[in-house]
Amino acid sequence: MSSINNQKSMLMDDSFNGFSLVWKMNKMKLDLKFPWKIARGECREKTNFIVELGDEKFKGKGEVAFNKRYDENEDKIQIGFESFLKNKPSEIDSVKKLYHCLDNLEIPSSLRFGIESAFYDYISRVSGKNIFELLGINSIRTIPTSFSIPIMKVGEIKGFIEKYKLNRFKFLKLKIDEEGSEEKIKELMKNFDGQIRLDANESFDNPDEVINFVKGIEELNRIQFIEQPLPAHLHDEALYLKKNLNLEIIADESITDQEITEYYKNRFDGINIKLMKSGGYLKAMKQINDSKKLGLKVMVGCMIETSLSISAAMVIAKGADYIDLDGCLLIKDDPFSFLGEENGRLIKSSLQ
Repeated sequence: MSSINNQKSMLMDDSFNGFSLVWKMNKMKLDLKFPWKIARGECREKTNFIVELGDEKFKGKGEVAFNKRYDENEDKIQIGFESFLKNKPSEIDSVKKLYHCLDNLEIPSSLRFGIESAFYDYISRVSGKNIFELLGINSIRTIPTSFSIPIMKVGEIKGFIEKYKLNRFKFLKLKIDEEGSEEKIKELMKNFDGQIRLDANESFDNPDEVINFVKGIEELNRIQFIEQPLPAHLHDEALYLKKNLNLEIIADESITDQEITEYYKNRFDGINIKLMKSGGYLKAMKQINDSKKLGLKVMVGCMIETSLSISAAMVIAKGADYIDLDGCLLIKDDPFSFLGEENGRLIKSSLQ
């Protein structure tokens, strides 16, 4: 991956002579294949937004997958987009002008990325260059991903794995809470031969609970890591846990669009970077580079998203230690066809 400064310089000079530009945003309801239950709640459908930028000939699209955990909701997305429209975005004809506009707005990170990715998609279609070329990075067309199993009863795990043929994946991520998770892990290990990732979504109250939980896991060598076991506000507790846990810890809820600093190195072994949290390609790429400089592992993750934004996440995924881009695989009917999946690998379609 080339330096961020070089990429930014190239993009800032990349203007175009377009037609009259029109921005709009539409709400999109997504039915899920199964109830999606994690430590902080359950849902059966997801509401996202699609941002569209177009002229008489070309159209670019970006997705907004907002998350209530980060104080984002439908109203804030709509209000934020209205604020963006008041800044005369039809006059924005370069990435430099786009960033100048966005940097002066207080809008949710997911909306910022939806706007930014729609703009890049538009430039891509106008210029005939793909996003990889615009960002100056090596392209990838296929990548392995994990698949997430929501919280469910122990007796439901085997049937879930069989119904969705999950043994085609090399990695499964098990959503856990404090209730009976050891038995769920045992059941998963009986019915799945690959590596397992644990995602607690801040469900443990103190570090000793996490330490005792991990001690009770048999075949710990099959567990790659535990993701965000403690609430993000427990700073000292996270420091203690890192020093005393015999398992990698990945930060998720503890990081959104912040700089990656020694704070994270002292408390975690890796960082889950998501475009919807970072708020943009360049921000996410800088987080990736900074993480690697600090010796932290990198996971590229996602929200529940269509293949439109999962394919965007693949742009920054090359060289990551862990890939968790199953968001579009959880949706019953993906309205886009930008990705396929075969034997646990995502494959970009010819449309991208």
